[in-house]
Amino acid sequence: MKYKILVIDDERLIRLSLREGLTDFGYEVETAAGIREGLELAERFFPHFVLLDNRLGEDRGIDSIEAIKRIDDDIQLVMMTAYGSVSQAVEAVKRGAYDYIQKPFDLDALDLLIRRCMEQLNTRRSLGLAGAPHHELIGESTAVSRIRGLIGVIAKNDSVDLLIRGETGTGKEVVANLVHRQSARCGLPMVKINCGAIPENLLESELFGYERGAFTGAVKTKKGLLELANGSTVFLDEIGEMPLSMQAKLLTFLEDRRFKRVGGLRDIEVNVRVIAATNRDLKAAIARKEFREDLFYRLNVMQIEIPPLRERPEDILPLARHFLERCNRKFGKNIRALSPAFAGELLTYSWKGNVRELRNIIERSALFCEGDLLERGALLEERPSESAPMPAGWGEKGIDLPGEIARIERSYIEEAMRRAEGNLSKAAELLGLTRFSLRRKLDSWERSGTRNE
Repeated sequence: MKYKILVIDDERLIRLSLREGLTDFGYEVETAAGIREGLELAERFFPHFVLLDNRLGEDRGIDSIEAIKRIDDDIQLVMMTAYGSVSQAVEAVKRGAYDYIQKPFDLDALDLLIRRCMEQLNTRRSLGLAGAPHHELIGESTAVSRIRGLIGVIAKNDSVDLLIRGETGTGKEVVANLVHRQSARCGLPMVKINCGAIPENLLESELFGYERGAFTGAVKTKKGLLELANGSTVFLDEIGEMPLSMQAKLLTFLEDRRFKRVGGLRDIEVNVRVIAATNRDLKAAIARKEFREDLFYRLNVMQIEIPPLRERPEDILPLARHFLERCNRKFGKNIRALSPAFAGELLTYSWKGNVRELRNIIERSALFCEGDLLERGALLEERPSESAPMPAGWGEKGIDLPGEIARIERSYIEEAMRRAEGNLSKAAELLGLTRFSLRRKLDSWERSGTRNE
């Protein structure tokens, strides 16, 4: 996905520099010289991310944060500030900005900030916790109470590394964020590295950076993520997917917090706290020689284990009610409660996808709910039997899967447009899409001549 960035700054050279630099990083960039122009452009451009200067002639950027958020609450905003106005930037964060960055700043650091911001937003969306207070975990079980207590203790000891274990969808990144936000390092954003998403041949240079000329294409020196995270927290997600060759290098770094950039000769020392997370059984991986035992014990100084949702049923209904409240705000609904039958069904479901699956089921059910009581509107787990009828779309020669997927997608989009009375922004919100993505799909139908009028 190509993220759209809006830069609002009254200095022409800064606008040109940011447009050129961020475009080179693969972003779609628009610029504005003032608040009014920026707001008008935001209404047309639908940015994912806004870079806002605090001093715009007689106007203050900080005073326009709420107006930008009213266009789309999911717009992520970072305040640009001179060294003398850091206090105002901190106030901007309190008003809803994601972070602030001091001028002059490094484009690599800005790119990292943008990517990290959007990644965290997407993760919190997927877990249904984007609107939850940062200091709060949803749940009433003994396990959640214990995790809250551990977070408080671990956050105070911010030089101790942490390993978070749990199945996919249990909220490992949410816990990592809470530890960071309650620690003395909270003044700087947490840096996330997905060890399973970065190709093995690029992981070392991403972590440690590289010197100019270190390899073909290294036309300039680049700081690695660990260096950019100096003074903050590094979150190593999916640590169990890290290649063995990198595990050895990570272990060496963890011993003294020193490293060399790829192609470099000088030791670089950083002050970072490392939080690692995995959904794998690392002891079993050690037995299979897929994970280093010494690295495991080095990371496992402190551990938080998040039980799967099926093992803490006390949390299911509080989470469901929390997601329902969010759906009411998101979809403009007034659903007051879950029906007793639906609540009972939720309590007996297996929840293989954990919190993420629960959130999705509540959201789909709420989307099509017409009354004030939430009934079962989305199928839970279906186990087809031999006598079960064949799904629609199957024929003697099989099924046109791409066509069936397109048909289902189209039916949801058409229903959302009907419910939104043709309002593109509202329909996109109902579908969990960006307005740009929805518009692109509709334009594609029009070009192919298949859009229903």
